[in-house]
Amino acid sequence: MVNGNLLRDRKDAVLRFVRAFRETLDWMYADPEAIKMYAEAIKVPVAIAKTAVEKYQPKEAKQFDRILDIEGIMADAVKHKFLDVPLTREQLAEFIQIPPR
Repeated sequence: MVNGNLLRDRKDAVLRFVRAFRETLDWMYADPEAIKMYAEAIKVPVAIAKTAVEKYQPKEAKQFDRILDIEGIMADAVKHKFLDVPLTREQLAEFIQIPPR
C-alpha cells in the first residue's frame, strides 16, 4: 500500500519492491531452509514452526494480487462511516492498482 505521491514519483521503486516481495514469498514457501530459519528466529522446533505456518500463515493469506468481495468492503466502509458512498469503478481503478505478475 502506497500513497498517490509515492506511486507517481517513485513508481519504478514500488514495482521493484512488489517483484522482490513476490519472489521472497515464493522462496519462503518453497525452500525448506526458510522454515528452519524461521524456527531459529522464533526459537521453536522446526516441526512447530512448520505446523504454525501451514495452519495459521498459509501463502494464500499473504498474497496481495487480488481483492475479494470489493462490494462487501465498500458496504462496510459506508456502514462504518469511512466513506459517505461506495467508490465508483473509476475511483477503484485509481485507488487499487495491483501490478501484473
